Amino acid sequence: MNQAERIWWGKVSISLPGALITYLMQTYMGLSELSSFLMGVIIYLLASNIISRMMGVDRVKGLKIGIGAYFFTWITLWIILYTYFRF
Repeated sequence: MNQAERIWWGKVSISLPGALITYLMQTYMGLSELSSFLMGVIIYLLASNIISRMMGVDRVKGLKIGIGAYFFTWITLWIILYTYFRF
């Protein structure tokens, strides 16, 4: 597996707990939808920066790799959690 694939899978892996954190903050801490969305973006930026440094990749290139996969997975799971567990 090359570096780009590791970064891609790392971001997909981070999107799962990211969606759970976003859901929990929205549901139990009373964050608005916009604040929850921004929390997901912040999680992406932090994870991207950390993964890029670990892999020794340029920060800008690291931001671009896996952005679609992260946001698609994160938003889909966030919606499923919110829809399924919201009372």
